[in-house]
Amino acid sequence: MLLKKISKPLTTVAVLALPLLLASCGTSSGTHSDTKTSGEAAQVKPQKKPNILFILSDDHRWDLIGKYHPIIKTPNLDKLANQGTVFKNAFVTTPICATSRISILTSLTERTHDFTFRRPATGLAESNSAYPKVLKDNGYNTAFVGKYEIKLSGPDESRFDFFKPLLQAKTVEYKGQELPQTYYIAELAKEFIQQNQGGEKPWVMAVNFWDPHAHDRDQELQYHYPEEFESYYQDITIPPAKFSQDDTFAKLPQFLQESIGHVRWKYRFGTEAIYQKMVKRHYRAISGVDKAIGKIYQELEKQGMADNTVIIYAGDNGYSMNERQLAGKWFGWEEDLRIPLIIYDPRNAKTKGKEHNEIALNIDIAPTILALADVKAPESYQGSSLTPILNGESPDTWRQEFFFEHMYQPKRVSIPPTVGIRTQQWKYVDFYKHDFQQLYDLVNDPEEQHNLAYSAQHQATLKELSQRTDQYIAKYEAQRSEEVKQRKSYINQRN
Repeated sequence: MLLKKISKPLTTVAVLALPLLLASCGTSSGTHSDTKTSGEAAQVKPQKKPNILFILSDDHRWDLIGKYHPIIKTPNLDKLANQGTVFKNAFVTTPICATSRISILTSLTERTHDFTFRRPATGLAESNSAYPKVLKDNGYNTAFVGKYEIKLSGPDESRFDFFKPLLQAKTVEYKGQELPQTYYIAELAKEFIQQNQGGEKPWVMAVNFWDPHAHDRDQELQYHYPEEFESYYQDITIPPAKFSQDDTFAKLPQFLQESIGHVRWKYRFGTEAIYQKMVKRHYRAISGVDKAIGKIYQELEKQGMADNTVIIYAGDNGYSMNERQLAGKWFGWEEDLRIPLIIYDPRNAKTKGKEHNEIALNIDIAPTILALADVKAPESYQGSSLTPILNGESPDTWRQEFFFEHMYQPKRVSIPPTVGIRTQQWKYVDFYKHDFQQLYDLVNDPEEQHNLAYSAQHQATLKELSQRTDQYIAKYEAQRSEEVKQRKSYINQRN
């Protein structure tokens, strides 16, 4: 019996039209001629392609940016948001770091690339379609700095000219000085920028911060940050998280009550004192990342690159912080799926200070980066370039829904797998290994308080969304490469 899920396919914006869209931004690589008095045509040198800086933080949920939050301080992200474009409805297709990062690189859903923790390397076809490889093959210098924690097939040098993967650490020695790892990552990024000063080639760099991810083995402190932020938020009382009362937790099914989400909740948010302590530490870690971003931007200005460098900022998944007495991600609620997504293009006045409500996904990042570089995206990509939206268009064919899932099933802890679909009005989630479904009316119940899956009057909607989820599963599995198809998937499909 088929797993479950899909409906009308997600629409991909035609890549062939992008050069025309980008031409108005000064990114076209075409040439033209001037007619001189001698009758000779003089070729005009093409404008230099943009540098592209993609910054990713770990476990940074969508609402924790100072511009939109009453407590947290992120002045550098605020500047990017004020000078660039904010996608207010940005989501991941799988809310866990390793899988989401492969999806970001390859523009493929987990159902297609079939990668998560403790899995073989992503297939060669998928790895060769990763946007750094595509850009390197098209004349870009490429770099990766920071958290990697994924496995791609083929040599790293085929994708990256500058490759500095890092395991999580509190501090790292750099030039004889012990630095917070967040600042160390910024220094490595600055080194790559310095190496490319005055270079002939454009560059693309992925800077992946570990923070604000918890140090899982440090249950007492969990979140770490540069010492200078110790005083931040000390005199503030953090408001309660929604649905954090005992009676709300008591209504959850037993498998969720016993999941790793509640196990970790006990030492992250389990009492009021712990909640205040840990949330403030998490906020400080985000403020530390923000400071590191400022350091990188200052280097761009110093090297004269700021005006030709597009900056994209995103989180790799959402993060539950005491909602429903859970911690982490994984489960499919808005706090798990939603991420910050900011694109700042100093060359394009149309993007300044804009906010867009179209559904944007982590699988849109790779095609967007390639479109900004005026490079054709691989046909395998499942995401869509966001450049038409950046240029002020409202494509009629833009997606109105998306499929999400979480396939990871570790043996040592309980993380229930999910599949689901989110439309403009509805959220459907199937915990298919536990025979439990959720249905939320996002228009009338945006906080997802009332599960309508077992309401008699909503059974038609439940059935329709379940069938559409099955269709997405069938579609995305059919798009697997032969290499991935030939190895047995590590889970039984939804039955």
